[in-house]
Amino acid sequence: MHGFEDVTVSWKGDDYTIPANRQLMLVAKIEDALAGGTGQQAISVLLRPEGPPYARVAMAFGAALRFGGANVTDDDVYLSMMTELSEDRAEAVIAVQASIMALLTIVSPPMGKALAGYAEKKTVIDQTEQAKG
Repeated sequence: MHGFEDVTVSWKGDDYTIPANRQLMLVAKIEDALAGGTGQQAISVLLRPEGPPYARVAMAFGAALRFGGANVTDDDVYLSMMTELSEDRAEAVIAVQASIMALLTIVSPPMGKALAGYAEKKTVIDQTEQAKG
């Protein structure tokens, strides 16, 4: 096992990097934001079939952004998500999913890498199948 790596998260066109030496502290903040007082594991909350509650995602993603140096509140993140979703834009749903994947990658780097590898492999398989058809 190699340890944590720097992680970069994006917000409104800007990138924020969380250094590897601050990852575990961030993981604890994200776990608190996602699970609250329920005792559930953050990974379980992120991987629910219906998805995690948007307010919890906003709080967790807000924590990640602040760890990377962004001047943003959880309210800012939540209201931005809700505004984009209310406009019924497909990009908003994709952005929420990207936020969930970013949080999963922070909370469990091995799982994040495995899911990213699966997505890349599936894309190659899908493209191969389309080429055959």
